[in-house]
Amino acid sequence: MMVAALSVALAAASGGDLRTAGGAPVSLPEILARGPVVLVFWNSWLPHADEFAALLPDIEAAAGRYGWPGAVIVFQERRADAQQPLPALKGPLPFVFDRRGELLRRFQVTRAPAVLLVEKNGSVRARCGPETAEVRAIIREMARR
Repeated sequence: MMVAALSVALAAASGGDLRTAGGAPVSLPEILARGPVVLVFWNSWLPHADEFAALLPDIEAAAGRYGWPGAVIVFQERRADAQQPLPALKGPLPFVFDRRGELLRRFQVTRAPAVLLVEKNGSVRARCGPETAEVRAIIREMARR
């Protein structure tokens, strides 16, 4: 019931505006239905964006290692507007454009870059960022699923 309510809320909030870097629509409720989600809020223009981007492979590896079925990088800028190339990742960590900032508001992200561990029911278990040490700590938190 909680997931269904979250699905409706996110669908209404996004208005179908969430897209992958390739342009395909993204449904966060479908990802949440599979289990908890790691949401990474990042933009190439943020201070220290390159340092944070260097941590993305570690976040991606931890999500796979600790059984987090959904891991998503959320950003507002269009690929053509990115001030640096999107980080090259080896796994399924998708890049999602949230150009209107619906996910920022929904998950109350007030500083970025940031990493959130979101439970299947949509509640935020942990959040961190933008400090590197904080990101490493949240990677360890993933193991306590």
